[in-house]
Amino acid sequence: MKVAFIIYEGMTALDLIGVYDPITRLKTMQFMPELEWDVCAIASHVSDDRGLGFLPTKVSSS
Repeated sequence: MKVAFIIYEGMTALDLIGVYDPITRLKTMQFMPELEWDVCAIASHVSDDRGLGFLPTKVSSS
């Protein structure tokens, strides 16, 4: 299974982390060892509403 986490400028970090943590644990705890994910954005660097920076693993080309 593949999962895409979408991040964007001005987002709330908790909205990402609140979902990222339990979903990625499915792999690290061996419940879904085939699980893969990417953090996707339209820019190579994204900041949340308070300035915390994130680096996506996939960036849109358009």
